[in-house]
Amino acid sequence: MQNYIDKADVVIIGGGVVGVSAAWHLIEAGISDVLVLERNELASGATSRAAGLLDHGSGDANRIKMVTRTREDIVKLEETLGESVGFHQHGSVSAIFSEAHLQKMRTAEDAMRALSIGIHEIDRQEAKEHVPWLKSDAALRIIFVPEDGYLDGALLTAAYARAARKGGARIKRGIEVTGLLEDGGEVVGVATRSGEIRARWVVCAAGVWGISLASSFNFRLAGAPTRSHYWITAPDGNGPSDQPTVMLPDMQAYIRPEVGGLLVGLREPKSKTYDPGELDSDMGAMNLIDEAEDMDILIDQANALKPVVPGIDEWRFAHHIAGLTMYTPDGKFLLGRPKGSSGVIIAGGCCGSGLAASGGFGSVIAAIVTGQPTDIDTSIYDPNRFGPVDPYSLDFRERCAAARLRKGGGNPVLNA
Repeated sequence: MQNYIDKADVVIIGGGVVGVSAAWHLIEAGISDVLVLERNELASGATSRAAGLLDHGSGDANRIKMVTRTREDIVKLEETLGESVGFHQHGSVSAIFSEAHLQKMRTAEDAMRALSIGIHEIDRQEAKEHVPWLKSDAALRIIFVPEDGYLDGALLTAAYARAARKGGARIKRGIEVTGLLEDGGEVVGVATRSGEIRARWVVCAAGVWGISLASSFNFRLAGAPTRSHYWITAPDGNGPSDQPTVMLPDMQAYIRPEVGGLLVGLREPKSKTYDPGELDSDMGAMNLIDEAEDMDILIDQANALKPVVPGIDEWRFAHHIAGLTMYTPDGKFLLGRPKGSSGVIIAGGCCGSGLAASGGFGSVIAAIVTGQPTDIDTSIYDPNRFGPVDPYSLDFRERCAAARLRKGGGNPVLNA
């Protein structure tokens, strides 16, 4: 007797950019029965709050490949849909001011060149031409990556969703998954508020809420909900749309154009983490900003930026945006199959790079489901690599917060 309300070959939990990318890649790989479940609106979690950087800068060749997949997806999505995804490919300028970061930069350059990413050193005059407000006189090295850029996470998610639906995928909103269903160690579907949905495969791409969902089949996901935040200045002309993103690892900062102003990411000395068992169901309902404390962070870090951004005192900061992303203890993704359970794929631990790597996440998930090879070596992203962890403990959360600090100013160059 049937005791479920729906079924699919693949059920994807989460309608953020990673989950919807997975749906499209599965459709492209020939899996026609794909169902995405989202309890709120698509891209309503971390995706809509992402700074939108699409940068290749890393000493990790596999991360570079993950980002390259996203750039390839953008081209194909625009061809499929006949419209722009809104990718501003104006490159990135990374300026290094200390010996401590210089070797990591060179390591990242070698990795990018090995994968044919067009990267080259520029001088101070060229940097000034790209970014008039940047003072790079004391820089030891400045590089320009023309393939880098930025885009709106919600727009990219919508494009993946439209293309996936065009291929036959179903996307249902307002469906809350409460846990995964197991039968003899095999995940066979999901439980929802409305009833059970059976599946041959379940992809857990639920962002920070994936920690609690993984606990439903006794898997401890090695990640912590960690706050990321940034400010946006008033549209005063400092951020023309064709200006490249600026990466300043020494100052723990990144800056990119945003509707005539600038989006300024500043990393606090210690990131806030949250108990995964106490999260609201809607990120928009969470109070993630402490105005007084965050203003102190802005003042302190803006002062630290003055030697390279002399005009920062004149910028009028109009908006402050915060969201939660899952950080792991080593700052690398969680992507693959957990030990002890079959039929489930973990896709999380985005560490602030979920949008940039979304194409890679999707392509790897499709490869796992179809049994096809991939040139991305995901062994370094194995969700089992940390062994037993307690993601609900404060000590573990602090390990993950420390990984975010090591990431270095939004530039994964420093995650080499």
